[in-house]
Amino acid sequence: MGRSFAGCTATVILVTQTEIICANAGDSRTVLGKAGRALDMSEDHKPENAKESERIYRSGGFVEDGRVNGALALSRALGDFEYKSSPTLSPKDQVVSCFPEVRTEQIDAAVQFVILACDGIWDVKTNQQAVDFMMQKLYKGTYSTTRT
Repeated sequence: MGRSFAGCTATVILVTQTEIICANAGDSRTVLGKAGRALDMSEDHKPENAKESERIYRSGGFVEDGRVNGALALSRALGDFEYKSSPTLSPKDQVVSCFPEVRTEQIDAAVQFVILACDGIWDVKTNQQAVDFMMQKLYKGTYSTTRT
């Protein structure tokens, strides 16, 4: 059986007693609800982002119309092996990297919840809109999302 050329994104968290650790590869996203405000725990890995574009070009690829080699709309992913074929580059340095970005946030009394979602949510809602939506659902109107 041949090798699959399908790919996917991933955003995962590890919650300890004192912190939330997020690892993200791709355009799925993790957002922390903290005192009613959205706190980014991940960044979308898009080919036009300066750091991502730099790696793509350095590894022999290119960005066209916001896509890796004119085809793939994200710059980090699991799978997508056709973009990871250079035997001289580490997995982290391939045209499309599987290496996740990791961020850590301390847990304190202001931390309320974490949202992990794919790009389908983030295409229609900002991080803060998603947090406001969750605040309304979780607190059923008893928590004001009005900020000064």
